[in-house]
Amino acid sequence: MSDNPFVTVVTQESFATEVTQRSAVVPVLVDFWATWCEPCKMLAPVLEKLALEYAGKFLMAKIDTDVERDLAAQYAVRSLPTVKVFRHGTPVDEFMGALPESAVREVIERHIERPADLDVAKAVDLANSGNVKAAVTLLKGSLTNDPGHSPLRVALAQQQLNAKDAQGALETLRELPLLAKQEEETKTLQARIELALSADETCDTDQLTQTIAQNPNDLSARIRLAAGLFHQPGQVEAAMTQLLEVIKRGRGCSESDQARQTLLQIFASLGNQDDRVGRYRRLLAQALN
Repeated sequence: MSDNPFVTVVTQESFATEVTQRSAVVPVLVDFWATWCEPCKMLAPVLEKLALEYAGKFLMAKIDTDVERDLAAQYAVRSLPTVKVFRHGTPVDEFMGALPESAVREVIERHIERPADLDVAKAVDLANSGNVKAAVTLLKGSLTNDPGHSPLRVALAQQQLNAKDAQGALETLRELPLLAKQEEETKTLQARIELALSADETCDTDQLTQTIAQNPNDLSARIRLAAGLFHQPGQVEAAMTQLLEVIKRGRGCSESDQARQTLLQIFASLGNQDDRVGRYRRLLAQALN
């Protein structure tokens, strides 16, 4: 099919060697295609060109789905072309359709190793040891040398948020490509940043609690209390409970809508894998009905 040294035709028998084993060393892009598929024919030269350009930083594996039906079924391939990125034997990313070269390149760049990845790991160690400012400084310097590396930009925004520089974190994320902005990790971080920007550092939660005890229908006080509680350790559920109470008590008013929007932001900041999100989504649905 091709004399490209970085592209291999893979079968059921060779999959373990050509994909599973090789992906432990470099990313392997597996192109699920078929001879009758016109978009596959459009995508193939783009993939092969990039494989040559990157010269072994990633490898290409081509699987003819008409021949290797079991492999296509095993990896839930339902449309062609489908390209899955394998790392350490596991699919970690994918795209479907004949994307333009720039979009394919963006997917590749997310997974190939580069010097900046070592700086990201060092920054995590620095932050874990309490030296968040040093982590930020390290990542800013690294970003100057590799401004197009999306994981590095996300890591810097995370450490800026840890350093209580939410505005700086927001500006860092603004330069992310569109596809990177759609990733779950980025959406979660974006929501956390927006919540931090809206926080009132002068909030006196004890005083607000007393205010609400005297007037349970003071919805503005409940919203301010929720914002204050959210940023205190172990108080996320207490914050969400206050917002639910605003929604229940203030049907049709602006405070109720504000509470709903804030609650949705909190869900996004926690991520869909957090058990609390599913529980409080159900409570939100009950409060709105």
